[in-house]
Amino acid sequence: MTAEETGDNTERPRRTLRTWLLAGGLAVVVVLVGAYVALAASQSGKIQRGTVVGGKHVGGMSPEDAKAEIESVATKQAKAPVTIDADGKTVTLDATKAGLSIDTDGTVDGLSGFSLNPATVWHRLTGDGPHRTVSPKVDTTKLQHAVATASEQLEGSPKSGSVKFGDGKVVTTRSTPGKGVDPKAISRQIAAGWPKTKHYTAKVADRPAALPNSEIERFVKEFAEPAMSDPVTVKAGGQDTTLSVKEISGVLSTTFDGKTLKPKVDDNALADLLDEKKTALTTPAVDAKLRYTGGKRDVSPSKAGTAPKTTEAGKLLLAALTAPDRTMSLPTTKVQPAVTAAELKKTTVHSQKISEFVSEFPTGPENAARTKNIRLGLSKINGIVVQPGETFSLLNVLRPFDAAHGYVNAPVLVDGVDVPGMGGGISQVSTTLYNATFFAGVKLVEHTAHAYWIPRYPMGREATMLDPTIDNKWTNDTGHPIRIQAGIEGNAAVIRLYGVKTFSVSSTTSDKFDIEKPGPTRHLKGDKCIPQEPENGFKVTVTRVVKDGSGKVVKDEHLTTHYIPAVRVTCN
Repeated sequence: MTAEETGDNTERPRRTLRTWLLAGGLAVVVVLVGAYVALAASQSGKIQRGTVVGGKHVGGMSPEDAKAEIESVATKQAKAPVTIDADGKTVTLDATKAGLSIDTDGTVDGLSGFSLNPATVWHRLTGDGPHRTVSPKVDTTKLQHAVATASEQLEGSPKSGSVKFGDGKVVTTRSTPGKGVDPKAISRQIAAGWPKTKHYTAKVADRPAALPNSEIERFVKEFAEPAMSDPVTVKAGGQDTTLSVKEISGVLSTTFDGKTLKPKVDDNALADLLDEKKTALTTPAVDAKLRYTGGKRDVSPSKAGTAPKTTEAGKLLLAALTAPDRTMSLPTTKVQPAVTAAELKKTTVHSQKISEFVSEFPTGPENAARTKNIRLGLSKINGIVVQPGETFSLLNVLRPFDAAHGYVNAPVLVDGVDVPGMGGGISQVSTTLYNATFFAGVKLVEHTAHAYWIPRYPMGREATMLDPTIDNKWTNDTGHPIRIQAGIEGNAAVIRLYGVKTFSVSSTTSDKFDIEKPGPTRHLKGDKCIPQEPENGFKVTVTRVVKDGSGKVVKDEHLTTHYIPAVRVTCN
């Protein structure tokens, strides 16, 4: 019979007790293991106590903080020079330039991190940390090159030659052998001993120069001579210019890395050089223009331009120097116009007359060519609208002065003598516009008086033209658009400016002073000779006082012009 059948229940309490004891024991083990894992984890993010690296106590620190401490050691080590004693002479290396540095990551590697190893956990708790030296990093090629270069300071040592560029030429110096150290052998010593050891002894023996003559010859043949053979064409956005051989040599140099010579471009010098040529490489943006044609408003569209980017110019130049076409193409950036057609269509041009100037000129068959040029010049500026803040250039509107653009030969002043010249008479247009802007009160930016006074023009208030050096510029500072009306009325050039009358102008002209008599008569021959009457030379001062609407003086100008004497010219 079973216990259940007999009513004996003593076995059930024994099984229950064993179950509780087993469960309790497992719980204790789980708690202890969990506590141990937690303890190990709490120590994993820090370097164990008592750890010393390169003389720095880093125990208890995070790896990041330890690296920062070691970096300070590395900085100190890098500043300490490395010396080499060779045959009683000492040469010095800069550790950093010689390719020597401290491997901070490698130095702290393994000093922290999660571990359940009881020995590791115990050491981290008790502070029994290791003592380590810092781990060096060595660039062998750089170190050998530094040793070879430094040893050339020794008397009688091998001397490396060079390849230089100057004045459009290649200048070569050959290497010479001598007494020196073995760069590879001493570099191995330094790599094994640094940073603990900073002083080394090397044996001196017959040595070749670090830079072999064969390498010099290779570089000259493959690069230097082709580089100096011809100018380089520089292109950008449809524009182009050239770099002369002399200019190229000014930005080129060479470097030697211990194995090969390589060309190097001075990027700053090249950028400056290209900046000087920027105008030739730039396609200017074209602003939209508002003009009145036949009494109607006409708006011409704007157009974006391009400007060269020189950030990669050095690489492009090096490639061009050995390319068959010797051409470098610079990337460009878009230049947006300052004024668009949409903006101009909203512009209101007021019809108030701001100023007017009339200048008479000689007519008749003998002046027909000159009159034709005057009429053409006036037609080119008629109807133009100058926006607020815009600077108007008369030269840009009138040129080019050639037959293809309608100009003819007419008298122009050259060295005090009238001679036939393309576009003669344009100074009449320039002088008329100058006086119209003078009395409009706008800002006068640039003008040049004739060297000799021409009596039909106001003394000290006239302006000549010469392409490309002499312009007539003014800036619209009225705050409103200005429309130019220009044409011939009878025997006079007439220019009127319309807009909003912002300024009032008063002006005075002094008497002539410092009078100079003309020299002797010049007797000239030839069909192109033009007779002329003499004129005294003198000085004259013109003043201009400009007031705004409140009566405040905004411009007070005094300009003295010096005219030199014009001699009598007779033609035989």
